[in-house]
Amino acid sequence: MSEKSSGGRRSRLFQKEPGTEVGDELAFHLEERVREYVARGMDPEAARAAALERFGNLEGVREECAQMLHEERRAEARRDWLDDLRQDLRFGVRSALRAPVFSLLAVLTLALGIGANAAVFGVVKSVLLNALPYRDSGALVRVYGRFRDGTNEQGGLSAGTITDVAERQHSFSSMAAFRSNPTDAVLAGTDEPRVVQVAWVQPAFFPTLGVSAAMGRLIRDDDVADTARMVLLTHPAWQRLFGGDPGIVGREVVTNGITRTVVGVLPRGFVGPMGDADIYYPLNLGPTLRDPVAVRGAGWLGMVARLKPGVAQDAARREMEVIADQLSREYPRDDGSLGIRAMPIRDAMVGDTRTPLLVLMASAGLVLLITCANLAGALLSRTLSRRKEFAVRVALGAGRGRLVRQLLTESLLLAVAGGVAGILLAMGGLALLRGLATQALPSYAELSLDRGALLFTSVLALLTGVVFGLAPALSVRRSEPQETLRDETRGASEGRRSRNLRGVLVAGQIALCVSLLTGAGLLVRSLLAMTSQAPGFGPDGVLAVAVQLPSATYQDPAAQTRFFGLLEERLRGLPGVTSVGEASAVPTDVKQHNGINIVGAPPPSSDAQPFVLYAPVSDDYFHTLRIPLRSGRVFGPQDRPDAPPTMVVSEAMARRFWPGGGALGAQLRMGPDPNSTPYTVVGIVGDVRNDPARPDAEPMAYGTSRLDARPTRTLLLRTSGDPLALVNPVRREIAAVDPGVPMREATTLRTFLADRLTSRRLPVVLMTAFGALALLLASVGVYAMFASMAAAREREFGVRVALGSSRRAIASLVLRQGGVWMAAGLVAGAGGIVLVTRFVRGLLYGVEPFDPVALGAALALLLACAAVALLVPVRRATRVDPVTILR
Repeated sequence: MSEKSSGGRRSRLFQKEPGTEVGDELAFHLEERVREYVARGMDPEAARAAALERFGNLEGVREECAQMLHEERRAEARRDWLDDLRQDLRFGVRSALRAPVFSLLAVLTLALGIGANAAVFGVVKSVLLNALPYRDSGALVRVYGRFRDGTNEQGGLSAGTITDVAERQHSFSSMAAFRSNPTDAVLAGTDEPRVVQVAWVQPAFFPTLGVSAAMGRLIRDDDVADTARMVLLTHPAWQRLFGGDPGIVGREVVTNGITRTVVGVLPRGFVGPMGDADIYYPLNLGPTLRDPVAVRGAGWLGMVARLKPGVAQDAARREMEVIADQLSREYPRDDGSLGIRAMPIRDAMVGDTRTPLLVLMASAGLVLLITCANLAGALLSRTLSRRKEFAVRVALGAGRGRLVRQLLTESLLLAVAGGVAGILLAMGGLALLRGLATQALPSYAELSLDRGALLFTSVLALLTGVVFGLAPALSVRRSEPQETLRDETRGASEGRRSRNLRGVLVAGQIALCVSLLTGAGLLVRSLLAMTSQAPGFGPDGVLAVAVQLPSATYQDPAAQTRFFGLLEERLRGLPGVTSVGEASAVPTDVKQHNGINIVGAPPPSSDAQPFVLYAPVSDDYFHTLRIPLRSGRVFGPQDRPDAPPTMVVSEAMARRFWPGGGALGAQLRMGPDPNSTPYTVVGIVGDVRNDPARPDAEPMAYGTSRLDARPTRTLLLRTSGDPLALVNPVRREIAAVDPGVPMREATTLRTFLADRLTSRRLPVVLMTAFGALALLLASVGVYAMFASMAAAREREFGVRVALGSSRRAIASLVLRQGGVWMAAGLVAGAGGIVLVTRFVRGLLYGVEPFDPVALGAALALLLACAAVALLVPVRRATRVDPVTILR
């Protein structure tokens, strides 16, 4: 601060209030005018009257002058504040440049902590906070069918159930049905046939969601007729498949061999509640409602509804439960085991990702707290090394508030630089996540740092700067300059208060780190338990190829069977292929549940209709996947379409429905028709885990694909070499059989299984990374703080050695000091471990919350790193030269 400005500010400290000062000035001038008039010969009273008349409205003049003086002083105060800010900023920059290595490390540390939080917040905001692509999404609900035995909480509804709900409900202003899962279709007319995802929706679907077309129109009631062949494109499909052609509306496209007219394009960012789709077809429930068996036979539909104004979500949920109970009594065979569940549409679309995201957000927050404690200790050490400078400045008249402000400014400058670097790291991290987390996050999530995320990051950076800058600022505010200068003259070591403060910071880092490491260890153990269990088949060396037949060309199931039979024969002749099988779905991804009735067994109660997983497979399916045959036989040539239907069941199904044996030869019916031809169980095979997150295998039934032909199938090729080397040969063989049939995708079965665990693996990987970062920061913090403490006590250690203390005693002194604070951190971390285990409990599989292996590994890892970090301070303390110190 310049002498001029300093003097000016000190003079303003003794200035009067503007009103008083102006009043005194006016009174002085009034008296001077009175004396002048008296000197001219006027009597005093006349002179005062003349003076008052000359001055006019004295009170008004005083107020006007006082206001002008007040504004001038406010302007001066603003100039002083800006001048102080410029000087503080220059001071902070010079201070940072004087220690470039420290400043660079501080900025990098902050970038890691702030960047981790910014990236995770960007994901959380995109998934949980951003508005859904629907109008007033808070009034939307997704309606599910649920099995009363708890095996499926988000199942489909039958056409009859949806019709009954529409007639009986009073909570919704509009509702619409849609097919729960998009289907595949073959799009022709491009460079080569492409497989596209098709969503089937009723005309009320888009009005219920509050969505308008970006181009053209939406689906209308008259589009539901079988003769109305139209298609609605999503914005990504319009861009990807048709190059964003502005004249797309009215253009004809061919899907599954049928010519359809494009009537519109949906807006950018729209994603349906059923997930990603490329095109939309109108859904016609008329034929299903007229079929007495199919009307309630299969739960293949979803439903979305908009609440009436004033109706709460809970009221709609209770009404759905009441309707479900009514239908259960009216249709005990079909709906006896079915409940109806209404839930907010965001909860339905978020699914199971909410808890992992909150766990990651909390983990990133712990990393930031460790970062703050780390930098607070580092800045405190740096401030203590400058305590003589601050004491001299205070003794020369500098205010303690000004020193505190300068230190906070220095911290905020580091925080701003760290925040900018953190934003860059977060942008890179989100770009990486976009490629890794597509299956782990809802399809509507856009992983980016929008304006809200940038504002959060900016505020977080400033708060971080204040938090880690408080410790050094408070240490300066509480210091006594006389005492500091006296200690410096005597060469006294660091005070007890500062040692305790730095010890608390070390203990805090250890407590936070052990909590985070424990959580990461539990998730790692859980993932290992999930991946180590046998899937029930041999996935190694198997190539999975999805094939979609155009429905118009292959309407006849016999034609479908002939195509796949011919293709399998050609694939068996490829070099390196040892066996070929096919199924309606890849193992671990079977979604079809069928109700069953065992012939000769008592009929189930109305709320206990059994459901099992079902998939049609080829004869060589079990051999190709090495699913062991336990009893009986698998499918063969004798299982012709005109022969009595047969079935192969899993061990889990045999145990559940025939616990005393007798599964072979038993008969059962699939589906809702009580008069359908029963299946005969001819074989029992080993269990296949369809859901890797379940501890046990679900009951599963297999039918022959000769009897249950489907246009979408997955070919499974067991190879003797690299499976991916066969992708192009397989594509050529498919084209040789029929050039109009596309290969949808091809991947190894091992890769497919790994992708199935993406939603489980992602939080484990990120939390483990956060744990490793926390361990690194805590280790650096332990080293830095105790190295500083040892350096501050070098004179004391020299005196002790000179008086006869051994080097071992000095080492013990440093280790005891470090051990006390580390023990305090571990004790405090016990409470953090309890909170962390409670938080991640819902994500664990096959692991107890207080798993001794995870706890032991976290403690051992932390103690090992802390011990290594203490070695350098101990070594430095034991090598103190007393002669040099005393000299």
